[in-house]
Amino acid sequence: MCTRAQGELFLYNDDIGLAAFEVGGRGPGTRALVCIPGLTDGLMSMRYLPALADAMQREGWRVVQPVLSSSYSGWGLASLEQDAEEIDRLLDFLTAERGLAEFALLGHSTGCQDIVHYLRRGRRASDVIAAILQAPVSDREALLAGSDEGAASAAELAGHREAAAALIAAGRGEEPMPRAAALLLGPPHVVTASRFASLTGRMTADDMFSSDLSDDELRERLGHIAVPTLVAVSADDEYVPEFVDSRALAGRMADAMAASVLGRVQRLVVEEGGHGLRRGGGAAAFVEATAAFLQGLDSGPRLSWESELARGLREQAKEMPEGRPLMVALAGMPGSGKTTAAHAIERLLGPSCLVVPMDGFHLPMVALRARHDAADAIYRRGAPDTFDPASLRECLRQIRSPEGPCELTLPGFDHAAGDPTPGGVRFERQRHRIVLVEGLYLLHDADGWEGTAEAFDRTVYLEADVEECISRVKERNKVIPGYTPEEIELRTEEVDRANAVTVQCGAHRADTRSRWNPLNPTDGS
Repeated sequence: MCTRAQGELFLYNDDIGLAAFEVGGRGPGTRALVCIPGLTDGLMSMRYLPALADAMQREGWRVVQPVLSSSYSGWGLASLEQDAEEIDRLLDFLTAERGLAEFALLGHSTGCQDIVHYLRRGRRASDVIAAILQAPVSDREALLAGSDEGAASAAELAGHREAAAALIAAGRGEEPMPRAAALLLGPPHVVTASRFASLTGRMTADDMFSSDLSDDELRERLGHIAVPTLVAVSADDEYVPEFVDSRALAGRMADAMAASVLGRVQRLVVEEGGHGLRRGGGAAAFVEATAAFLQGLDSGPRLSWESELARGLREQAKEMPEGRPLMVALAGMPGSGKTTAAHAIERLLGPSCLVVPMDGFHLPMVALRARHDAADAIYRRGAPDTFDPASLRECLRQIRSPEGPCELTLPGFDHAAGDPTPGGVRFERQRHRIVLVEGLYLLHDADGWEGTAEAFDRTVYLEADVEECISRVKERNKVIPGYTPEEIELRTEEVDRANAVTVQCGAHRADTRSRWNPLNPTDGS
């Protein structure tokens, strides 16, 4: 069967003659799906591209595939950084010359690494509104797929990796490897020592999708992905070894992305089609899923200020003294989305960030029952005086001090039991460079909370509409046992609304005030 498509071929980089192909020619829309193929690929190597373009055009999207310097036989001389620069150049051209303003990036195979890297480092990354990773596989694990050589192949690979490391250490990383090294990866194209090491090493620039990466390592690699993302894997991918569970790995990759906090990462397992979706109905299933995914972009929530804040916190943390984490407060009314935002920021920052819920410093029920105003205190639980701010400040003091403990356990909160859980959160000084505390009263300056805000290097207030917040809290409170719907309604108005007003009074103390996105789902925290 012949793969063909009509369209318009144009140069987007006159300097070195790099071309791109718009399938179907110049269309009327301002959104484009930019397709980045994999190792050794070139124009139309993604055989599903014509069918994909037909489906996308019906949704108002245009489809563009560029040729990069790394295309065809150039993969061994290139790098993810160089690819990102050329994608920047492409998007500049598409905006200036072809009327395009917003982009989704689709990567196939090694092209998925380009997408992940671009979302972290690309100059135009803020114009990317979605990502699609089709066949995101590990290059180093692919070397083991279908191999009958076993230990011999492993020994040969180890030898070439040692040779590459020696060249890099000598400042000769751009020198070519022997032909035998290139043959391990595919055709006998020229491959530099740096590129060989990146494609075959663990936790290198190209190592993003390996099954032996821990959850923390996956978050380090993928946690910055804040745009809605579709992760599509093939159950019969010939480049995935038998010991890898593709379904489980796709789930772990999705969970590592910041966008998953908002439920904006979809997973697709194509049962038949192989790596390039060239068999059975794999291509049709992928095209249908991609069209549905892009069609739903505007109806769901997106991360916005969280990404910018995370970038700023990362830079600020670099300026902190050794052993002294950056202390950040995220405050807001009940139902404003603090918890959702905090965990999105945690994903964006990766394993170096620890989220501490202020809820862990609720006074336990046994303490409230011992008070002279027990009934009233229990009814008002969540008010400033039903917490233990002194214990919170002491924990923050120990964390702030470079001479403080190397490790410290802090309480979490069990919402099902309605009480703090000792040791629910663990701070590790060598690991956590940013500590983000989220809660109601971090900016409050009365009722025993005096001086709490001063424990933080950066304070953020999450603004939101009071009525929206109260409505969400009412919905959340329906699960509280022992109350009728009428009692829930009354308690929310009497207790939670009063708490919201108290929280608002401290908003002026924040360094930064961010606006809540009303599309964002939240757990009501």
